[in-house]
Amino acid sequence: MNEYNDYISITKRWFKSYNTFVATVASMTADIEAQERMLACADDLGAPIAKYDSMPKGGSGELNAVERQTEDRLRRQQEINRAKLNRDEIQRIIDRLDRAMESLPQEDRELLHGHYIQNRDWCSLGYERHYSERWAREKAGKALRTVAFMLFGVKAQPMQLSFVFAE
Repeated sequence: MNEYNDYISITKRWFKSYNTFVATVASMTADIEAQERMLACADDLGAPIAKYDSMPKGGSGELNAVERQTEDRLRRQQEINRAKLNRDEIQRIIDRLDRAMESLPQEDRELLHGHYIQNRDWCSLGYERHYSERWAREKAGKALRTVAFMLFGVKAQPMQLSFVFAE
């Protein structure tokens, strides 16, 4: 079971990886489209024709090419499906982060985006907003905890702040 600080760490890691996530989704989408085009071009499955008279007779060897092509096609389709699932999982993380950020006040959003996504230091972010470095860090920490709660729900709250439901 994850502890409270684990969810904060995951949230920080996701924010720090945000640009990588976006680039990965774009790259994976391009790869998937290329694989789908290659698969569409490989629609030339055909069974060899059995040969008669003085030609070598047909047999199990003739069907192996078709079976091999079919197996190759199925393998490629499975790879495409697996890549789509992986891409969609990363896209869901991006969407969750975007929704959480949109619900924050503008000031909090700028602090989190500036530090975790743009890799700026707390000192310069605080200076722009006429905050001390410490206050910028604390304000962003509160916003980060709010985002973690939005991403992971009640389990991301420290135990003393967790909701208790009486029966």
